[in-house]
Amino acid sequence: MLDYIINFLVRFISEFWYISCLIAPWLLFGFFCGGLIAVFVPDSFIRKHLGGKGLGGIIKASLIGMPLPLCSCGVIPVAATLKRQGAGNGTIASFITSTPQISLSSFLPAWQLLSPAMALIRTLFAFLSGILSGILINAMCPAPAAAPENPEASPAQTVAARPQGNKIVATFRYAFGTLMGDVGGTLLFGLAISALLGVFMPADFGAQYASNTFLVIPLIILISLPMYTCTNAAIPIAAMLMMKGFSPGAAMAFLIAGPSCSAPMLVSFWKLLGRRAMLIYIAMMIVMTLAVCWGIDLLGASIPGLAHVHAGHQHGIPLYQQVFAGLMLAIMVFNWTAGKFRKKAKLTAAPGQLILSVPDMTCAHCRQTIADALNTLPGVSFVEADQKNRQILVQAADSQRSLIGDKLKEAGFNAQ
Repeated sequence: MLDYIINFLVRFISEFWYISCLIAPWLLFGFFCGGLIAVFVPDSFIRKHLGGKGLGGIIKASLIGMPLPLCSCGVIPVAATLKRQGAGNGTIASFITSTPQISLSSFLPAWQLLSPAMALIRTLFAFLSGILSGILINAMCPAPAAAPENPEASPAQTVAARPQGNKIVATFRYAFGTLMGDVGGTLLFGLAISALLGVFMPADFGAQYASNTFLVIPLIILISLPMYTCTNAAIPIAAMLMMKGFSPGAAMAFLIAGPSCSAPMLVSFWKLLGRRAMLIYIAMMIVMTLAVCWGIDLLGASIPGLAHVHAGHQHGIPLYQQVFAGLMLAIMVFNWTAGKFRKKAKLTAAPGQLILSVPDMTCAHCRQTIADALNTLPGVSFVEADQKNRQILVQAADSQRSLIGDKLKEAGFNAQ
């Protein structure tokens, strides 16, 4: 029994390290690019191009949303702000649909770990699904969007979690602190699941038991729907499925379904656009996923390099990949440890401070957005946040306290 446990641990660590080495260089570079976008893309650019209500606004929302480094939680306050600034329902639906599905931090690892063809198809799917979602919501949920509430009042809040201060420092802090802090837990989960599949699943499992793509793809969609697997975490799992003989279409189904129909995504639609819009979105995503994934398997032979995936350890692991893997895991551990200490700290208000409950503060993106919003008010400063209990501690002059709720509302949050 002891020998079995030791053998399992050795194999698990080997598989975990191998998949981490493959993904780490591209993942870290993608996070860095996400930091650059968050810091250097002007807010006025986002406001200008996402304020429309017609087809042009829908297309721009899908196109602009894809590279933004926002998860399915972080997209909520941004979409809420766009709604308050007069964006149409279709534009908001397009933005919510496309943004969490793909970003530079997931596109680059998919290109390297799966194949260029898989990465490009995944990107095209995010773009087209955003456009179709916007068109359907405009046609079937015609309720007008809320009227603008002063578009110039809080320009910094149209992009969530915009860091402040020195731009170079802010880029690294956002990329490897805020962004990796948000997805680090789910990414580790994805790496662990991938390693477990590598240990327990025979190399020819897919060929023996998952060759009927018309049954396997719907099953993978059903399994993926209740899982909250961010787009970064889904990549190593999809890669391992292909290593074990699953078809590219089956791997693509997992890449799409988990991030696209997670609980935060559905909450986004329900909260901002209503239950009917959410049901339309679910039906659209299932139909599109089935059509695309079945099409991939039927046409796979005619798509160059579609099934390319790293299939083993036989060539060893280059030193630079091992260095990046160690760095990636170290950053994740640091963020996790820092988060634990932050959660244990209980907020207490000193004279001149107040504690507010913010139910919609679900991630580090939200925390940074709230901080940036409050710090624009004279006499008000954000002090600390307790994300677990969804509370914030604010330093505020008596004359400014009445403005705090309005400022948070402009940023997409309700405070109590």
